[in-house]
Amino acid sequence: MKKEDLNKIIEQLENQSSKDTATFGLYFQDNEDEMHIKANKDGFELFACELLKASRDSEDVIKNKEKNYIDFGFKEKWIEGELIGYIKPISESRTDKIKDKPYKESFKDSVFKYGCLVIIGVIIFSIIIGIYSIFTWFL
Repeated sequence: MKKEDLNKIIEQLENQSSKDTATFGLYFQDNEDEMHIKANKDGFELFACELLKASRDSEDVIKNKEKNYIDFGFKEKWIEGELIGYIKPISESRTDKIKDKPYKESFKDSVFKYGCLVIIGVIIFSIIIGIYSIFTWFL
């Protein structure tokens, strides 16, 4: 989208959303490995505005050598819970960023795999010898 289009959407969302009633929060649940969002309609819209502003300004921020991130959330009263410190725009696409090399099995992997099989084999062999010894002892 062009900056003018983003500015219109941002302006419209900011005019329709009340910062006094808005609430948006990221919360980390204790004893669990998950985060969740609690927000009302105005909070979602204001959060969307912040993301749209980041989208609008991302090219300028990437080019800036001194400050290549966008501050976020510290000054806003409607943001609660865990704070997002900043937004960091990047220029790479997802396909450029994620190029995994094929995994090659290392010596450690082989030793671990075959070592576990040997230990399991020794345990099974020991159980069989133990059972045989018990039967021959009674006979």
